[in-house]
Amino acid sequence: MSAAKHNIDALESRIGLMATLANMINIDRMRNGNEGEAPIYSDYHYGSLVEAIDIVAESCYRELGQLDEKLEQEGKQ
Repeated sequence: MSAAKHNIDALESRIGLMATLANMINIDRMRNGNEGEAPIYSDYHYGSLVEAIDIVAESCYRELGQLDEKLEQEGKQ
């Protein structure tokens, strides 16, 4: 059970990281719309943030796969 708890904790932290990265993009885009200020990030920065979100999402899917395998193994016992 502790392994499953570890997997769930890892997923929660990674999902939080993805939300933070997405929020950074959202805040920067709102600067342009609400305050008339130029966004801080360039297209390069946006691309890097999106790539980071993709990497974290892939690790979440791997973690889910491992959790699913562990649950199947526990079910067979």
